[in-house]
Amino acid sequence: MGTLEDKIAELNKKYAVALGGRIEELYGYLAAYEKKGSARDLEKFYKSVHAVAGSARTFGLPEVSVKAKDLELSARDGEDIKILYEKLSLLKKCVSS
Repeated sequence: MGTLEDKIAELNKKYAVALGGRIEELYGYLAAYEKKGSARDLEKFYKSVHAVAGSARTFGLPEVSVKAKDLELSARDGEDIKILYEKLSLLKKCVSS
């Protein structure tokens, strides 16, 4: 059985791997919002980005958290869809690196 630090490191790795799927989920919500213009889809997007912003910091990914928070605030403020896609792309690049 590993130390507490080993267990935390393993959890952090698992979170980072799962984050790729969360990013794809965000693209799905944003595409649905773009297609239908539904406030519900924008809300799903916003809430999911909010969750990523909070959890990324918890799991030792402060840069991901900062990018997600910026995207979250843009979604909350109803910024143009093009800006949301650009910021989501920046978040994805941050996660991929």
